Amino acid sequence: MKRHLRIISILLLISILAAACNMPSGGASTPTQEPVLTQAEATEQETATNIPPTTQPLVTITQAPPTATVTVQPTATSTPAPTATSTAVGTPGACTDQAKFVQDVTIPDNTEMLPAQDFIKTWRLQNTGTCTWTSAYAVTFVSGDQMSGTSPLPLTGSTAPGNSLDVSVSLKAPGTVGTYQGNWELRNPSGANFGTGTNASQSFYVLINVVEGVSQLNLGPATWTDNMDTADSWYLLDTANTKFTQGDGKLVMTAKSPSSGDEWGLSNKPALKDYYLQATFITGGSCSGLDHYGLLARAPDPNSGYVLEFSCDGHYRLYKWDGKNYTALQEWHTTSTIHTGANQTNIMGLWMKGTTLRVYANGFKLAEFTDSSYTQGQFGLVIGSANTNNLTVNVDQVAYWDLSGS
Repeated sequence: MKRHLRIISILLLISILAAACNMPSGGASTPTQEPVLTQAEATEQETATNIPPTTQPLVTITQAPPTATVTVQPTATSTPAPTATSTAVGTPGACTDQAKFVQDVTIPDNTEMLPAQDFIKTWRLQNTGTCTWTSAYAVTFVSGDQMSGTSPLPLTGSTAPGNSLDVSVSLKAPGTVGTYQGNWELRNPSGANFGTGTNASQSFYVLINVVEGVSQLNLGPATWTDNMDTADSWYLLDTANTKFTQGDGKLVMTAKSPSSGDEWGLSNKPALKDYYLQATFITGGSCSGLDHYGLLARAPDPNSGYVLEFSCDGHYRLYKWDGKNYTALQEWHTTSTIHTGANQTNIMGLWMKGTTLRVYANGFKLAEFTDSSYTQGQFGLVIGSANTNNLTVNVDQVAYWDLSGS
């Protein structure tokens, strides 16, 4: 009996010890998982960074506008014809006249021109015949739009077979908007025309697009013009990244370091409703890629309005900013009318009447948009660096034309 009790006691003791090994220690803390916010909750907890200024009308866009992928479309050019192997213009036993188009030296196909704009078209042609071209040969108009070009126009110098010659004609764009093509050929001393391609039967040509320009707006004298001899009409922006100064007859905008935002300063002129705003910008010694500058217009307050910008690589964009949101009316888009790079002068124009907005570069109309977000407001100057430290852009003149009575 005692032996049985001893065995039972030992078994009970083993059971108690085993249970004690599985009990939690009072000194240990249970790990807690960090709460996971939903996208909506996280957004609600963000702190607003676009706080309207209290000292002067300026704003910094700290929410980066989306960067658009810029694709530059190649400019169409006249397609060189293969060298002909057949006999071209000539008579039995005499030399033959034959030409090959090499390239457009100036005015590529579909170049935009203003109405009545003067220009010089130059083609590079190779003498693929057996006759030497002399001043007794001429370039002559054959069909299409002559564009006030002289015809026939004698060639210059002497071009032996196998050599190339640049042939130039002074032309004037037609006075109305549209697409125009003029076809030209060469004429030999005997008065026979010849061109390029097989049997020398293909003309070489000039192809232009005449587009609307500022001159078609018939604006007359400006309502107000500032030649920037003083800064009396402007708030001189001075922030951590941007500084406006005045000197040597210009307002100088400087973006100290590359960033994804734009900064602007307003003029102290009153709010306007319908007006054409124009400014002359001169880029500094370093300006590349999407480094950009431009105008703020119809700003109902310092933190909103329309923004038109040119970039140093020849793009433009138009967007609206409401203090928090970037909305593009036109993402970065290439145009040949903007002068690219450093030390270049560009004239920017923004025409606003009712809900219609028109964009101009160096007198050319680039595009037209419809938007009703902002109907009136002040204007200002904008700069933003994408690549360049201490990006500098000079503003040489700003003017506006009041359109409310037109």
